[in-house]
Amino acid sequence: MLVGLPPAPAVAAVRNAEDLLIVDCLLPGQIRKLGRQATYLSARRPVRTTQADCEIRGGEYVSYDRANYQTALKVWLEGAMSGSAEAQNNVGEIYAKGLGTVPDYGMAFQWFRKAADQGYGRAKINLGFLYEQGLGVPQDQAAALNLYREASGIQDELMYASVVQVQIRAKDEQITGLQEQVQAGEAESAALREQVRKLQQELAQRRGALQQTQRELAETQRKLADARASADDDLTRLLENQLVAQEEEINAQRTQLAALERQAGAGGAMLAGGAPMLEILDPVFVATRGRNTAVYRGGPGKRKIVGRVSAPQLVREITINGQAAPLTANGGFSAEVEVPAGGAQVQVAAVDQQGGRAQLDFTLLPQAPAASPATASTAAAQAGALPRDVKLGRFHAVVIGNNSYRDAGYPTLQSAANDANAVADLLRKRYGYQATVLLNASRLEILTALNEMRETLKPEDNLLIYYAGHGEIGADGQGYWVPSDGVQGNPKSWISNAAVSDILDTLASRHVLVVADSCYSGTMTRASVPTFAAGTMAPEKWAGWVKAMAAGRSRTALTSGGVQPVPDTGSGRHSYFARAFMNVLQDNDRLLEGQRLFQEVATSLALGSMDAPLAQMPEYAPIRYAGHESGEFFFLPKGGGAAAGP
Repeated sequence: MLVGLPPAPAVAAVRNAEDLLIVDCLLPGQIRKLGRQATYLSARRPVRTTQADCEIRGGEYVSYDRANYQTALKVWLEGAMSGSAEAQNNVGEIYAKGLGTVPDYGMAFQWFRKAADQGYGRAKINLGFLYEQGLGVPQDQAAALNLYREASGIQDELMYASVVQVQIRAKDEQITGLQEQVQAGEAESAALREQVRKLQQELAQRRGALQQTQRELAETQRKLADARASADDDLTRLLENQLVAQEEEINAQRTQLAALERQAGAGGAMLAGGAPMLEILDPVFVATRGRNTAVYRGGPGKRKIVGRVSAPQLVREITINGQAAPLTANGGFSAEVEVPAGGAQVQVAAVDQQGGRAQLDFTLLPQAPAASPATASTAAAQAGALPRDVKLGRFHAVVIGNNSYRDAGYPTLQSAANDANAVADLLRKRYGYQATVLLNASRLEILTALNEMRETLKPEDNLLIYYAGHGEIGADGQGYWVPSDGVQGNPKSWISNAAVSDILDTLASRHVLVVADSCYSGTMTRASVPTFAAGTMAPEKWAGWVKAMAAGRSRTALTSGGVQPVPDTGSGRHSYFARAFMNVLQDNDRLLEGQRLFQEVATSLALGSMDAPLAQMPEYAPIRYAGHESGEFFFLPKGGGAAAGP
């Protein structure tokens, strides 16, 4: 007989994927004893946990897909009214999310403000987002930046992501001749409406053709199964070839549809008065109180300027210092500029098809041009090193690559599984990750892997989640990952960004990075990310910054595109984005922060995907409602970024 052993903890039984979704759970109160005589029942406790865990602990919850703001408020409102900063922030997030109704940003602002006034970092990030976007409050970029500074605990040199955006439009309109311009504009609008109508008509025809091909594919799959069952080898080979041809035709039709959707969207943007956006990807802009300034590593000489423009079909010309910069079909452009020791003045100008012009002027400075080679090398090494008093902890990865889908409506992808295997191999061998690879994973398998991380990882652990596969966008603008058993047109069979964010929010890991290479992946992030110009700071500031960022809690995402489709296969066996991502990690030999990873991936992608059928604009930002406070995700290669400092 064994005595003295504690009972095994209850384990939540998982019956289906929904059991692994995060819910607002109200746990029962605890029976407590006061002295020898009196006992009492404590107040009920709100927590965020899985449905299965809430159930086995005797908690009260509303099923994930039936939750609304009223049921969620029931869990957290009492604590918020009692002054809990965490509960106040959660109530603010409930109002901001909407949960079955229109978001109430005014109420969200009130609760975020209460929590922020108590010093709660997450509430400051959420409040900054409202100021940044002008949601529920007048837009105030300065107030947003100050809140981001407070949340990070660092007050100087903080800035927004170093992508400078300029709308292409005429800078000054002449009052004379406005009547003629209005008439011309009305005629142009009528022509554009007709163009959009024709595009939409063609889209409907192409969608019908795609549906017909998908039905034919399903019929071929049925016939192939019958042929295999009857051991008819000749018919089996014939049907297999026919199946491959039909899958290729579906892939081609989807690519054509995506291109048409972009054209139709561009036409709609023109009708709505929208304008293309010009972005400077490289070099990196730093925050100054004067003229726009970009600083780069290295001395005087030629320096490449890399940028991209949305809706390139609306742009007539891009020039850099008066010289035409070739514009590719997907919106990329680049040109070299001669930079003397004292810096160069750079002017990037864009002209649209109507003659509207915009320009961006900035100063391009080489870093520490007067330093000797030995001194410059030492400073660069110190700035890229891991300070001695900083411990990054262990690194884990869940890498998902879905090529094959049960629903014939989702064509087989060519590169997702290859990307997943190659990324996992690189992370293991070069960066020492413990990587779990899921290929053609179902909804339950993906959620199970993420839940295992939730249950096992400690605060000192780092987690990278890589997803390559089909993506969807719902009618409400919500983004989704499509598992291998996902059903076209049925969002309940997919995995929403909101569900992923909820899981990340409950992870103990201090630092989490999601890398998503799928269509519409940019719906996961909707805010700017303030950051340091880490690549150009002095070594002593680098050490302090790394220490502060390593101590903060971060939840960020690097996505292959915004709210639009992205291509599957690029050069070789990998997607354009995966190739750029792996190239940056393979070439890196120092401590690499997430923001610099994004900058280098964006630059590499702009140069390496010039022949892509669709333009890609990667994004890097905090994941909304996932618990981001401050901090940064780091990559440290084996043998690289040796510890430096006292």
